[in-house]
Order: sequence, then structure tokens, then C-alpha cells
Amino acid sequence: MKKLGIMLMSFVLVFSLAACGGSSGGSTPANNAGGEASGSGGQKQVTLNMWLFTGTGLEPLVDQYMKENPHVKVNIQAQEYADHHNGLVTALAAGSGAPDISLVEIGYLDRFKAEENNFHNLADLGANDIMGNYLDWKVVQASSQDGSFIFGLPTDVGPMAMMYRTDIFEQAGLPTDPAALQEKIKSWEDFITVGKTIKAETGKPMVDSILSVFDVVKGQKNEHYFDSKGELIAGTNPEMKKAYDFAVRVAKEGLSANIAQWTPEWGAGMNNGDFAVMLSPAWMMGFMKGNAPDSAGKWNVIQMPEGSGNWGGSFLTLPKQGKNTEEAYKLISWLLSPEMQLENFKANGNFPSTPSIYDSEAIQTFSDPFFSDAPVGKIYAEAAQKVVPVYYGPSYVIANTPITNALGEVQNNNADPEAMWKDAITQIERELRR
Repeated sequence: MKKLGIMLMSFVLVFSLAACGGSSGGSTPANNAGGEASGSGGQKQVTLNMWLFTGTGLEPLVDQYMKENPHVKVNIQAQEYADHHNGLVTALAAGSGAPDISLVEIGYLDRFKAEENNFHNLADLGANDIMGNYLDWKVVQASSQDGSFIFGLPTDVGPMAMMYRTDIFEQAGLPTDPAALQEKIKSWEDFITVGKTIKAETGKPMVDSILSVFDVVKGQKNEHYFDSKGELIAGTNPEMKKAYDFAVRVAKEGLSANIAQWTPEWGAGMNNGDFAVMLSPAWMMGFMKGNAPDSAGKWNVIQMPEGSGNWGGSFLTLPKQGKNTEEAYKLISWLLSPEMQLENFKANGNFPSTPSIYDSEAIQTFSDPFFSDAPVGKIYAEAAQKVVPVYYGPSYVIANTPITNALGEVQNNNADPEAMWKDAITQIERELRR
């Protein structure tokens, strides 16, 4: 989703309780209690309050739903990522003010899973009948550990692929044809080798930032900072240390441009060719087209080495404070059906979480001249099916922030990597004891 990248700047605010205006609602759900007037066909008029963060592309589909269901009126409140989630945290803590429907991004979902009593179990509303529509790893994310409680229906996903500058690769004497380059970058070790060639031949670094590399390599692992029981394993999980060490190696080899994501310099770097590759989720395509217009036709796309990974993806949930449970469920199950997700993909590029449509002509033939007419629909469909499920845990951001801060110190201030790693683990343990 095009705005989800804002989360990297917003994560530090994850658990702050920022006041946020919203719909008023009682604390006890009552089905179809949103109004007494009857609409066409004698159906009772219902008003649904829906909270989204910006960039979802869902608003036009909601308008279509209201036209097809004139007894339903949907009031949408759309805010930036952090304000949206902090508003939901505040409303749930206060016991009132939450909407009938709220979007929750994956970075927050496990935090809300710890408050199961604040959400309707969609299994009670018939969600088990449609969960087979979604990617298996999205179903795992959407559900409680035993699968009995379904917190939300999956929206789009952010499978990862590698965008590369064909002009830089050609200047370095490397293949620019996707099939040939895919053979040359099968592993992360290959990635380093190619990066060193590019650096030597062109003077250009391979990537924007080592944080990008860390996030992707980490995202390919099925355990991060907590195990499936919620126990902290940040300091003992060898896979996380490997991801950290690999990012450090990218810095030490001079393969990072040291450009922070979501800064003006980042977009300019894409535009000017200040680095050779972008490790990108599907929704990043729109951002690149909007922020690096002069680079059109200079990018091509291949699969990520050693798997995919996922950046972003959300769920539509039904807070118990909402008043119109059954009508709210009808709306979200329609919005997130394979057919409607395909429409959102065609209109906005939000990659569907419903694999049954991955073989559709609309996805398999989807290409873009900005990316050298690469079959990006097919590439991201393959990538989405490589993603492994990960247990994040309600304290994920508390664990992730010190690690990424440590990498920032290594990259920007040449700090000692081992000392920074130990300090980060100590900080995580200290924060979790509070």
C-alpha cells in the first residue's frame, strides 16, 4: 500500500496514546442498530463508521457498495498511519469511540491481539467459510494461535522483489536481461559480489540503506524477536544476528548510499541513479513513479535472492464498540473478496491477498513501461506465495527499534557493530521489564 512506508518513520509512536477524533459509539454491539428509517425494499437504514489510514484505495469501492446497497451509509475517517492507530488505541482504552470497522496494519495486529475482548471474532460471523480465499500466511496472521479467533480479513500484501537500474548494471558490464541477472543473483552472497562489481566499475553503491537490506533479509525468516509462545529470542535467535551482520557487511563494503527512506534525498536518489537497486514491495511501484519520474524506463525487476519477504499488509477488523456488526461484516467480506481485490489492484496497484486471482489475465499480463514492461504482476504473484508466516508479538516495535537504531549508528557514525548489537539487546530487555 502506497502510504504504508510511512510506518518506518512512525514506529516510534506506536504505543503513545495520541488523542484522535472519531465516531461515537456505545460499548455494547447491537446488530443493525444504526437507524430506524426504512430504505428501499423495507430495509432498515444503517450507518457504518469506518476508520482507514490514507492510501488504501478502498474509498471508491465503498462508494460502489453504497450504490448497490442504498440502505447502508458509510462514514469514512482516513488519517495518516500513526494517528489512525493511536486513535484506535485511545478509543479502546477509553471504552468508547471506536468505529464499526477499523483497518489494522500488520505492525499493530499482534498488539491488538492481546486485547481479544475488544474485537468481534469474525469466525462467529461466518469468516471460516471464506478464509480459504486468502494466502495461508495471511490467515495465520489474521488468527489467534489456535486458529479459533479471527481478528480481521486480509487486505493487500507487500511481497518483495528487486528493482534494478539497467543503465547502472550495463555500465558495470553486468547483465541487464532479467533472466540472465536472476541467474547471477541467486543468493545474498551473489548480491554482495554484484554490488562490489558495481561499486568498482561505476562508483555507485548497491542499495539506498543497510536498513533496507536488514528488513528484507529479516523478513525471509520465520522467527524474528519472539518465538511462537511470545518469549523474547532477539538475543539468541541466530537468524536475526545473521540478518544484522549481513547489513553491517553491506555497510563495511561501501555498498550503501546511506540515504534514509522517506526523505527527499531518497526520491532524488531513485531519480538520479544514486544507487543501483531498490528492494521493493509491490505498492512501492506507485511511489517510485511519483517520486522518480526521470528514471522511467531505466528500471527492471527480478525476484529477490533466497525468497521474498513482505512489507506491509493490513486487516479490516470489527471493534466491539461498533453498533452494526452484521452489516459491517457484510461490507468487509465484499470489499476483500477476490473480485474486489482485483479491482483495487487494477485501479491502485495494491497487490491482492487472494491467490485464486493470481492466474488471472489482469495480473499475469500486468506490466508497466516505467519498469521496462517487466511482468510485475506475475513476478509479485510468485513472490507473494514465497512469504513465510511470522509471529510478531505485541512488543515487536519495542524490539525492532533498538536494532534498527544500532544499524543506523553503524552506517552513519561508523559505530562498533558488536557493541551496538549488545547495547540494543540490553535495551530491549530493559524496555520489556518495564
